[in-house]
Amino acid sequence: MKSTMQANQLGLALLLRHACRVNGRSRIVSVTADGLRVEQTFADLAQRAGRLAHALDQRGFPTGTVVGTLAGASREHLEAYLGVPASGRILHTINVRLHADQQAYIAEHANDEVIMLDSQNLETFASFAHRLPKLRLVVTVGPRTPSAAPLMPCETIDYETLIADGVPRIDWPDIDENEAAIICFTGGTTGLPKGVAYSHRSIWLQAMSICTANSVGLSSNDCLLPAVPLYHVNGWGLPFAALMAGCDLILPGASMQPSALIALIKAEAPTIAAGVPTIWSDVLAEMRTRGMSGLGRLKSVSCGGAQVPQRLVDDYAALGIRMVQAWGMTETSSMSAIAQTPAWASSADDRRRCASAQGRVVCGLEVRVSDLDGATLPADGVAVGEIQIRGPWVTQSYLDVEERNHLQDGWLRTGDLGTVDADGFICLTDRLKDAIKSGGEWIPSLALENAIRTHPSVLDAAVIAVADERWQERPAAIVVLKPDETANASELRAHLLGRVAKWWIPERWAFIDAIPRTSVGKIDKKRIRQIAGASMAWTLDAPAACAAR
Repeated sequence: MKSTMQANQLGLALLLRHACRVNGRSRIVSVTADGLRVEQTFADLAQRAGRLAHALDQRGFPTGTVVGTLAGASREHLEAYLGVPASGRILHTINVRLHADQQAYIAEHANDEVIMLDSQNLETFASFAHRLPKLRLVVTVGPRTPSAAPLMPCETIDYETLIADGVPRIDWPDIDENEAAIICFTGGTTGLPKGVAYSHRSIWLQAMSICTANSVGLSSNDCLLPAVPLYHVNGWGLPFAALMAGCDLILPGASMQPSALIALIKAEAPTIAAGVPTIWSDVLAEMRTRGMSGLGRLKSVSCGGAQVPQRLVDDYAALGIRMVQAWGMTETSSMSAIAQTPAWASSADDRRRCASAQGRVVCGLEVRVSDLDGATLPADGVAVGEIQIRGPWVTQSYLDVEERNHLQDGWLRTGDLGTVDADGFICLTDRLKDAIKSGGEWIPSLALENAIRTHPSVLDAAVIAVADERWQERPAAIVVLKPDETANASELRAHLLGRVAKWWIPERWAFIDAIPRTSVGKIDKKRIRQIAGASMAWTLDAPAACAAR
C-alpha cells in the first residue's frame, strides 16, 4: 500500500520561498571588498536572488545553464546560491585560491556559460577566459577598472546593473529534486579535480541534518559566523542550514584574518561559528596579543578540514567556548560526522574517546571499515581499514567520469584509513593518499612534484607532509639535481611562482643523491618519511605568501 502523503519536491525553490515568507525577518550581515558593512533581511536576499534569476531569463539563459562563481563570502554570492539553482540553473563554485590553470580546467569541464566574480579576481580570470568555449557572460561584483573589460571574449556587466533588469520573483516552480543544483570539484589530490553535482534533494537533506541538535544545532535564536569560503563544499552547507533555520548569518567577505574576524565577533555577537583549526588558532593568538579574555556571546565553534589539536580545544574551553571536531569531504556534502559528546559519555575515558574522534556519523549516513581486499571489518574501534560511507547526500559518481573505483558495493571509498566503533565514532589514523592538508586545504603532492621537476636543473623530486604548529601540515620537498647542475631552495621557490598557488610552495627543502623507490618504481614515501624524521638535512626558505594567506 502506498502512503497518503503529498510528494512535493525538496529543493532550493522551496528554500527560497521559506526564507522569504517564514524567515524573512532574519538578517544577513556581510562585509564588502572595501570593508563596508551591509545588512539585509532574508526577505531582501530572496527578492534579490529572484531578480538575478529573472535577469538571466531575460538574457536567454535557459534552465540547465551552468553559472560559475569566483567569489568570496559575500551577499551577492549568497544570492546566487539561491537564485541560480532555484530557477533551474546550476551553480558552480570555483576555488579562488587554485592556480589559474586548475580554475580553467574546472570551469571548462563544468561547461560554465556565465561567470560571476569579485572584481579583484577579474585579472586572473581574464588570463584563461578564452579557454572556455561556452562562455557568454561575465558578471562582476564590486568596482573594477575600465581597462579590464576589453580583455574578456564576451559581454561583461556589473552585478547590480544585471539584477536591475530582473523582477524580484520568489515563485519559481519546483525542480525535480534529483536534478543537479550545485557543482563542486574535489581538490585533485591524486590527479585532476573531479566534479560532484549535488542534487536539490541532497542539499536539502544535508541542511536539515546540520540543523539538528546532534550536529551544529542551528535555530532562529542563533547567529552564525561561518569563517568558511563559500566555494568550500558549499560553505560546508552552513548557509543553506541558516536559511532553513532562520538563523542570523554573518558573512566575513574575502578576509579571514584574525583581526577582521575578531572585529566581526565584537560587532555582530555570533553565538555559533565554524572554520578550519588554523583560523581559530590565529584568532586565539590575536586575542592573547590584545589581552582579551572572551568572545562575547560565542558559545560553540565547529571545526573541520583538519584534526583539531586538543590544546586548542582546551584553550577555547577555558574561554567558555566549546570547540567541536567535524569531518566530511566534497563527495559527502561536507559535514558527515561531528564529535558531539552524548549524555552516556559520563566517564573520563568515554569523553576522551568522543573528543579525540573525527566525529560521530550523523543520522541518514552509514559508515563502515573495509580491508584492502574489500572485506568488512568489525566496528570495534580497533580494526583499522579504509573508511567507507553511503547515504542520500553522498555522491555515487563524478561529473562525466565513467570509472567507478571510488565505489565498493555502493559504498564510497574515502581514501582515509581509520576505525569506527560501536557508537558510530570515526577515528582517522592515516591517509591512503599522499596529499598534504595545510590549514584545512589540500595540497596535492603529485602536482607539486611535477611542478618542481619542470626546473631545468631538477632530475627528480618528492613531496611529503611535515607537521606544522600553525598549519597542521606543510609540504616539504626532497630534490635530486641533474649531474653537474646547481640550484638552491630560493631558486626553486622562485621557479614555482606562477606555476602553482603561492601557498603550496614549501619552506623546507632537502637535496639528496636519489629518491627512494619501491620495487615497482614508485616513490617510497614511507621510506622518505623515515629518513626525514631521522637524518634529513633541511634548508629553510620560507615564502612570504605562506605567512600572509
